[in-house]
Amino acid sequence: MDPPQQRPESPMEIPMDQQGRRSETPPPRPRPAPAAAAGGDFSAIITVLFFFILIFSFVAFQSSSTLTNNLTLLHQVPEGHVGMYWRGGALLKTITEPGFHLKMPLVTQFEPIQVTLQTDQVRDIPCGTKGGVMINFEKIEVVNRLHKDYVYETLLNYGVQYDNTWIYDKIHHEINQFCSAHSLQQVYIDMFDQIDEKMKDALQGDCTRYAPGIEIISVRVTKPSIPESIRRNFEQMEQERTNVLIAMEKQKVAEKEAETRKKMAITEAEKNAQVSKILMQQKLMEKDSSRMQEEIENQMYMAREKSLADASFYRLMKEAEANKLKLTPEYLELRFIEAIANNSKIFFGNKVPNMVFDQRLLGNFLQSPASSSPHIGPPFLPICNSRTYPGFLSLIPLLTEGIYSSGLKMYLVESKGGAIACMLLSLSFLGTWPAIMTLLERRGRLPQHTYLDYTITNLLAAVIIALTFGQIGSSTAEVPNFLTQLSQDNWPCILLAMAGGVVLSLGNLSTQYAWAFVGLSVTEVITSSITVVIGTTLNYFLDDKINKAEILFPGVGCFLIAVCLASAVHSSNAADNKAKLMAQGIDTSVVKEASPNNGDPENGSSGTAPKAKFGTADFLIEVEKRRSIKVFGKSTLIGLVITFFAGVCFSLFSPAFNLATNDQWHTLKEGVPHLVVYTAFFYFSVSCFVLALILNIIFLYRPVMDAPKSTLRAYLSDWNGRGWAFLAGLLCGFGNGLQFMGGQAAGYAAADAVQALPLVSTFWGIVLFGEYRKSSRRTYILLGSMLFMFIAAVGILMGSSGHRKD
Repeated sequence: MDPPQQRPESPMEIPMDQQGRRSETPPPRPRPAPAAAAGGDFSAIITVLFFFILIFSFVAFQSSSTLTNNLTLLHQVPEGHVGMYWRGGALLKTITEPGFHLKMPLVTQFEPIQVTLQTDQVRDIPCGTKGGVMINFEKIEVVNRLHKDYVYETLLNYGVQYDNTWIYDKIHHEINQFCSAHSLQQVYIDMFDQIDEKMKDALQGDCTRYAPGIEIISVRVTKPSIPESIRRNFEQMEQERTNVLIAMEKQKVAEKEAETRKKMAITEAEKNAQVSKILMQQKLMEKDSSRMQEEIENQMYMAREKSLADASFYRLMKEAEANKLKLTPEYLELRFIEAIANNSKIFFGNKVPNMVFDQRLLGNFLQSPASSSPHIGPPFLPICNSRTYPGFLSLIPLLTEGIYSSGLKMYLVESKGGAIACMLLSLSFLGTWPAIMTLLERRGRLPQHTYLDYTITNLLAAVIIALTFGQIGSSTAEVPNFLTQLSQDNWPCILLAMAGGVVLSLGNLSTQYAWAFVGLSVTEVITSSITVVIGTTLNYFLDDKINKAEILFPGVGCFLIAVCLASAVHSSNAADNKAKLMAQGIDTSVVKEASPNNGDPENGSSGTAPKAKFGTADFLIEVEKRRSIKVFGKSTLIGLVITFFAGVCFSLFSPAFNLATNDQWHTLKEGVPHLVVYTAFFYFSVSCFVLALILNIIFLYRPVMDAPKSTLRAYLSDWNGRGWAFLAGLLCGFGNGLQFMGGQAAGYAAADAVQALPLVSTFWGIVLFGEYRKSSRRTYILLGSMLFMFIAAVGILMGSSGHRKD
């Protein structure tokens, strides 16, 4: 290889120095190479470059044109085609599959041949019918396919445009042949549905014979165009034909309807005849049966009367014989003493012998010597002893045994007066325990500790009621006592009672936090009103409407008014408290908790600090420092939400208890007695206790409403205020029990009158906590709501029927 030659410098190029300036002295020119050698090397490079460009153009620039296919080296066969090649005009047997392939440019020609389904459309095919009418087929579609195995033979015989010969030209020929052999009526209407198959068979027959590689799949022929006047005639003829068909179908329908009516009439007549025959037979059989029954009854009556007469005669005979043996002085004495003992009043004293033991009444048998009768027991009367009246003293153990054998019955409230007494006691109990709980919370005792103590004695009250009132007397099948009913299969009603306990526990737990936000008075008014509005309505329908709706529901409406008034009082009171604090420039978010020695703002024992007046900002701050649930800086809407949630819970526990004791849904098995009120109250309190125990143990470690954390050990050692919490639980337990006892007698809708408990709780709220003491307007509004509640309670009690329907 020759060494590279230096390119001669162009005369326009001027050398420059390192700073980019022109050099004044040009560099020495290199010696030029021989011309012959330089010319030979340049032509070789050009030749190589030319061939490279030519090859690159053959490979890179392809198109579908025949010229380009002939010039390219690399060509592509698309999917669904095979490649066919010609060399010098001669068809080669080489067949390539889809993909890229190589061929000799200019020497070998290439064509892709489709071997998949293709549709050839033959357009504008004129033809003349047998009658000489010219028609035109606008389009005929032929779906065909060329088999891959016959591609070479087909192209060899008929070329690339083989379909011109065997499809396009053939279609023209076959259509004209068909039209010339048939009339316009046959081509356009009668035999038009057969043209497709005839064309397909004709094409496929010739292809199978001369070009076996071509497969005709289907032929689709469009309706031909005919002269307008002829087309209108065809349409009119078709319309007339349609009318004829319609008339024929109407005639057939009329015939069928007439035939149907005829068959129905025949069937109806046959049915009536058969029914009449059967009714006649039935009447004859009834008369025959009646006659036989009367004969049998007459015979039975005669036999019965004869037997009764014989039996009566025999009884009288035997009684006469028995009386002769039975009517002794001792028997007459026994009957006399039993009659005296059955009297409702027995008089004791010195005058008794003159009345009871009159000789005219007793007869001479009392004069018999007493020495024949042994002494039995102590004397019954001061003047009676074993020596004087031995027969009378012998009867005392018998009478005592009879009294004890009759047994005592379980105590159940059944009168209206007893129900009202129970509800009044329940009203005072249920209105007092919330004040005790609120007092403990404001003194700083944690609500978790208070509620755990409360729920223990609440369950204890239910146990006491069940083991006393529920165990009085012996158990019967209709009214079993408490311990007997624990083993009965009454689980559906037990679950309903426990459900009532769950919602009551949730409601009581919610009100414990609502008292801190809203206040005792307003909380009790709202929750009690919601309870009456919803609970009384549900109980009214569950009790089978035993209460007077025209008196009961106006009372419910008064409770609803009380809800609105109490909400207004709360909104006004909250705004007033906020204004008092802001007037003194107090930031409620920075009030710190006071030490344990700061005293009790509610009862005025504030240590050395002067006592704050009720309703003032200083009083509110002292209460906030001391209490366990901090409310400053929190939205009062939280308290209202909790209050309304508690009211909804309270409205459901009484209907659930009603269902548990009276089983309106008939969930108990046949023969299983209903739950007595004491058993239902026991399960009710058990579920209340379990839920409260679980939730408050969780709240010890994960408190809500930003209350302080605690532990189980801290709760057990916290005895400050525990006695008051125990007292609150007992009051609530006995209050609920008395409410249910009264509801079992007067109806649970009437028992909801105890929801007038805000009459009591508001009294405690004003006396103990100074609520509304400095605001006459809010006091009047609250007293107005109390008045509505009092009217409602009276209305509910008046609406009570006094006794439940069994």
